[in-house]
Amino acid sequence: MNIPPVYWMIVIAAIVVMVCFVLYELGMLLKDSRKTLHNVEGITSTVKGTVEEVNESIIKPIRGIGSGISAVSGFVSGLKGDKDE
Repeated sequence: MNIPPVYWMIVIAAIVVMVCFVLYELGMLLKDSRKTLHNVEGITSTVKGTVEEVNESIIKPIRGIGSGISAVSGFVSGLKGDKDE
């Protein structure tokens, strides 16, 4: 029993179509991942800006207060005559 060549052409054509579809979907996945990567870079820069804002508005004043208190403490201990050993 022999299979006619037309059926073989249909089978091979179906396999080629499936392989092409998989490659197309893979290409679209890579394209979308590049867009996602660009969005992640944008989000990262936004978060970095927010962290810098928090640093400027909260952490630096607290450090300034801490250094002021340290200076006053050093001045008071100098008036008392405490010696560091």
